[in-house]
Order: sequence, then structure tokens, then C-alpha cells
Amino acid sequence: MPTDRHAETAPQTDHDAVAALRERLTAHADERPDAPAVRWRTAAGWSETTWRELAGTARRVAERATAELPAGRAVVVATVNTGAHVAVLLGLLAAGFDVVLVEHDSSYLADPLSAVYTARPCAVVAAADGPRPAGSGELRRLAVEDLVAGPAPAQWPDQAPGSATVLQLTSGSTGEPRAAAVPLGSALRGGALYRDLFDLDERDTILAAVPLAHSFGFVGALCAAVLSGATLALLVRFTGRGLVEGLDAGVTALLATPFVYGLVPDLLHGRRRPDRLRVALCSGGALTTAAASAASGRLGCPVRQIYGSTETGLIACHFGRPQPWPAEGVGGFVPGVRWRVEPVADCDAGRLLVRTSTMFTGYVGRGRAEALRPDGYYDTGDLVDVNGAGDVTIVGRKATFINVGGRKVNPRRLERLIGELPGVRAVHVWGLPDARGNEEIHAVVELAPGTGPAAVIAGCRQRLTAYEVPHHVHAVDRLPRTALGKVSAAALRDLIADRSTGAPDGTTATRRGTRT
Repeated sequence: MPTDRHAETAPQTDHDAVAALRERLTAHADERPDAPAVRWRTAAGWSETTWRELAGTARRVAERATAELPAGRAVVVATVNTGAHVAVLLGLLAAGFDVVLVEHDSSYLADPLSAVYTARPCAVVAAADGPRPAGSGELRRLAVEDLVAGPAPAQWPDQAPGSATVLQLTSGSTGEPRAAAVPLGSALRGGALYRDLFDLDERDTILAAVPLAHSFGFVGALCAAVLSGATLALLVRFTGRGLVEGLDAGVTALLATPFVYGLVPDLLHGRRRPDRLRVALCSGGALTTAAASAASGRLGCPVRQIYGSTETGLIACHFGRPQPWPAEGVGGFVPGVRWRVEPVADCDAGRLLVRTSTMFTGYVGRGRAEALRPDGYYDTGDLVDVNGAGDVTIVGRKATFINVGGRKVNPRRLERLIGELPGVRAVHVWGLPDARGNEEIHAVVELAPGTGPAAVIAGCRQRLTAYEVPHHVHAVDRLPRTALGKVSAAALRDLIADRSTGAPDGTTATRRGTRT
């Protein structure tokens, strides 16, 4: 098991987190001022900012936010993977603000009932040409470009030691997504785990092929880079070309989803292996043994599975050890994790409960009591098998949410928003694997006369993020229901199976057109 080589640079308590973040940024700026801190790729090419520039810009953001925004209030940041957005995130947190992380193109921003607004934020920070927040009133809109402009102050603004909170949207286990409150200290301790488990330091370049708004990107990439001094490389928009360019430029660590690793064999076909890549981490869903093997062969290093959640942080992973890991497992428990497995009737596996050093404190508006057991353990909802050596295998995962390319989509929320579209009388949404094993979103709808499934897809494109738009919308006269009035999942699956074989039993629209 790797040792915690840099424990002194990660806050041991949440109360010290703001001071710890400021100290690391200042130290990098003083000791390695001209070393690259963040590199990011846009359509025009790669841009770069140094540690001196990043720390100075973060101080500028902290100064302006402290002067203009009410203390103790949350700020929503519609994140884009650029150096300016990194500076905004770090500056707000270093000023002691709670930060709600959300992707810049998320449909949650336009939904006043979404978890984005449960923390009652005082402002939304987005690119000047970015999204407009839902509602009005006291909610301010600040442009990233304005926050980062101007000379950098020499010192951080006055701020008592304390812990800011990172609020991240999470699927939880049921219902609408919630905002999980992760103390900045927990996030930094999580970054220290990544740093220590995978021996990251200032010689490394970490390529995050995931959004910074996701826990994997924020903790595993950004926090790990801040604590290790590694360069953080970002793709503003994921493309195969951008990934290949990053690897060719000497990336040493790659963080990506199973979907991305599934593309690697084709993207690198006929090309030489990356020269410097030594760490490849995968999170956001299960990675099949075949996909891991194929990607590892092209990358020249093993693809290591990461298992955790927004609520708990890192739970288990394939860290370096002499003996091989079981092919279907997710690795061993990482330092700071306490765990137990509760028996499940008629099942050889049990439900995994954990306590970690990177734990969240609860869901906004609901608190700790609902989120955790009385003894402080969190129920992951996953069925696991743990062998005598402590190797963890996930036997079954939470089945409620749909995994679209590593992004979790809540079918109940889609049902609510699709049900609000004109002409939709009833809707049921769930995920089914396609021929390659990737999950696709299916929506079965009862429609009013004159409304077709293609119109539903068009409406979804206006209200939802691209990956949330159903792959298939199936029109039926009436949703099949059980005697208790619940939608019959079995009957719906039979219906979709019939349509996939060409049975003429209704109309189905797909994202790319309409077929009957």
C-alpha cells in the first residue's frame, strides 16, 4: 500500500481547508512561478497559464468576490474546462465561499426546481456568452471574464480560517438529484489520496478527459494537481483528436470514463504508444475486462479502475502492488476507509457501507440524518463481495440511474421534464444496453392527437443537455400498468424488444430521425 508521502500538505481537519488551499497555491507560485499550472485545448489550439498567473488570478477572484458578494452564501459556477474557470473555482473556495459545481451546458441551470438552487445561491458565475440562471430576484449573474480581469493583489483577502464547501449534484439512490455537501477539506484529502496512491508530483501532467464539475475531475484531477504541483491538462470539449494530442504532448496520467477508454483502440490504431503515460484511471461506470485490456495494450500501461462516489470520495481502486488484481474487481480499499458488508436475503453478496476520510456531510436541505446511518456509515447501495485479501468486486450496482457514456442520468427527472412538454400525457423513461453494451435512454410516451415522438425529441433538445436527450422515443396508446397502477417494466421491455425486431406495433423516433 502506498504511503501518505505529503500528509502535511493536505488539511487534517476541515477547519484548516481554506488556509491549506491558499498555502499550496502560494507555495507553487513562489517555488515554481513559471512552471505550467493549467493547459487547456479549445478549437483554436492549446493555451497555458503558469502557477504564478494562476495563484494571482485566484487572489483577484477572491478579492472581488469578498468585496461584492455576501459572506456565507453559495455561488453556482457553470464550469468549462479552462484555466479561467479553474482560477474562479480556486479563488471562490480560497475566499471561503461554498461553490455549487455544474457543467456550463447543464439543463439544471434553467430548471428552478433542480438541486442547483437548493443551496439558495447568491450568484451564478458563467462565461459571458454562457447560460442564464433560472428565476430572477436577488440572484446575480457574474461573468468569468470580469472576475479574472485586472491586476492581481499581492495578498489574499482577510479571511478567518475555515472550510468552504463544494456542492456537487449527485444521483443519490432515488428521486431527483440532490446537492451533496462535500467540505473543502474532504476534497483536498481526496486529492492527496490520488497523489499518494499514484505517485503524482510536479513532474507529472494530468489529463482530465472529464468535466471539472464531476467529482472525478474536481477531486482526482484538480485537487490532486494543486496538492502535487502537477500540470493539469483539460479538454474544453472532448474530442478524439484532443485526447490524442494530449497524449502525444507527454501526458503522464489520464483520467477518463469507460466510454473514453472504449474509444482508445480505434483512436490510437496505427500510432505509437504514448511516450510518458504511466497512470490511466477509469471512473464513472464499470469497465469490462476486454475493454480494459484493449485500451491498456494501446496506451502501454494498465487501466486502473476507480470506485467511489460523490458522497464518499474514493473507496477502492487498483493501486500498485506486486500481485495482480482479480479481473472483475475494483481493487482494494484505500487508506482512511472503514467498511462493513450487510447481508442481503437470498444473495451471496451484501450491501457495502463505508466511512471515509473524504466523506460528505449530507444533502443540502436534508442534512446528515437522512444521508448517513446513526453510526456515520453511508450505504453505497452496491452489492459487493470482499475476499480474504480485501479485494472488492461489485456484484450489482444501483439500477435506478442510466449510465450514458459515464454520466448518470436520472430517469425520474426526465419523466418530469418530458411530461411538461405539449402533447405528452404520460411518460416512462429507463435505460437499455445497445448492441455494444452501452446504455441508451428509452422514453415511452402517451401522446395527444397531433403530437408525434419526433416532436418530443425536438422539445427535449431545447430543455435538456445533449446526453440527456432520449435515444429513442416510443409512442403508445397507453402505458402498460400493473394491478397496483404502476408502470409494468416487463411489458415495456417486451414492447421495445418487439420493435427492435421490426414488429409493426407503433411509432418510434430516434435522435437521428424517425422510423415506423
